[in-house]
Amino acid sequence: MSSRSRRPALSRLVVTGVLLALALPVGAAQAQAYNYPAMQLPGASERDYTAAIAGGGGTTLLFQWREGAGKGLHFSLDAGLADPKGRLDPLLFVGGGLGKELLRATRDQPLDLLFTAGAGAAFGGNATALRVPVGVSIGHTFGLDRDMSITPFVHPRVSLDACGRCRRDNERDVTASLNFDLGANWQVTRQFAVRMAASFTGSEVVGTDETLAVGFTWTPAGLVRR
Repeated sequence: MSSRSRRPALSRLVVTGVLLALALPVGAAQAQAYNYPAMQLPGASERDYTAAIAGGGGTTLLFQWREGAGKGLHFSLDAGLADPKGRLDPLLFVGGGLGKELLRATRDQPLDLLFTAGAGAAFGGNATALRVPVGVSIGHTFGLDRDMSITPFVHPRVSLDACGRCRRDNERDVTASLNFDLGANWQVTRQFAVRMAASFTGSEVVGTDETLAVGFTWTPAGLVRR
């Protein structure tokens, strides 16, 4: 297995994007669902920018920004526009989070682990949906030729979900849910990566639509770790 020095691309493979799978009501008896993958890899970023598109419960355009805040730590921002399936109105969403490295792969063990936490909100249809997820991203980077590498990962999370006026009586729904992403990152060059992730959620508020996202990440040249 590769050590940290043999896998210099790992730390720039993070897409912090904190999961903001968010709900939107339509005046029905139950909440309608919309969500997208967090696309969070298991390492801290110094700085990178990601543009992604997700589908499954509708279509989402997503922007993610990760910024380093010390050794093994970064903060993040997600923002975007979603167009859910059916007659639901488009919604805007925004959220922030952090990632903290818990474990790095070594010659003795193969896994990288990143603790994640965040909070986000979606606005639309005269209602607001909130989500507060906490989880761990787990993965391993396999080095390829030149600067290329492949990083498969899984990102399980527990989330507290709330949605105002999602029910017929306009009462607030609050529940806890278990969710996870399954995906892979392809580091094409030191500055450019392509990643794909599928999200699975069991939230009674957010819903159960599986979603799939494809993103493109750019790391500024001066911040590429050697």
